[in-house]
Amino acid sequence: MKKFVSCFVLVLGSFAFVGCGAAVLPEEYVASQGHSAFRQMKRQERISTNPKHNAMVKRVAKRIADASDIELPKTEWEFVVFENDAVNAFALPGGKVGVYTGLIDLVDSDDELAAVIGHEIAHVACRHGNKRLSQGLGIALGGVLLDRSMKKKDKDDRQLARIGYGVGSQLLVALPYGRKQETEADDRGIMYAALAGYDPRAAITFWQKMKKQSKVRPPEFLSTHPATDNRIAYLESKMENAMRIYQQGKEARGESP
Repeated sequence: MKKFVSCFVLVLGSFAFVGCGAAVLPEEYVASQGHSAFRQMKRQERISTNPKHNAMVKRVAKRIADASDIELPKTEWEFVVFENDAVNAFALPGGKVGVYTGLIDLVDSDDELAAVIGHEIAHVACRHGNKRLSQGLGIALGGVLLDRSMKKKDKDDRQLARIGYGVGSQLLVALPYGRKQETEADDRGIMYAALAGYDPRAAITFWQKMKKQSKVRPPEFLSTHPATDNRIAYLESKMENAMRIYQQGKEARGESP
């Protein structure tokens, strides 16, 4: 699989990806906050022991992670299924991926799950967590500095570092992605799915399903990932390139078209 992925590095570079831009905070720090947030979630959330659910997530997520190795080399991935009815999934800096059983129950295939996990891992590849953490810490630390100046108290500046490490992991989970970041993740996500051998068209069927769900009971996933007609149309506009990668991959693996 990795050999096939490496063959498409130049091909991927030729696609009209939206530029992800440069990161702001040191990647080591951001990864440490991702690890911290994930440890906290594993303490607070019930971890699923369902063998079928765990096998499905690890099977799909491993292939998506291998496809992302182009941009996330040497990442030590961890995949966990949380026993929660919420339709949700996430990926944190440092290679931590969580999938809720509510999402597993909703998807109809590995292809649809791959569309979601590909999207979430794309957020990590684009360093979106770094950017929103940079913005969030700027606001949080700015508030501390303002409070200090108003109280005119001389405290050790190391307090700022402690606050930064304390709130960083919380900000990674709490802060939503912007519209541009969602578009970037949609773009890269379907390419990762295609590279991994999953039908990228499942991204469209998944979001159509989510759109219907939103009319009945809006899933938690939609609070940060709006399923709009524009989003579905955007995915459709990217499908030709994604399908080309998907078909070429099937041929390279000796699978029937």
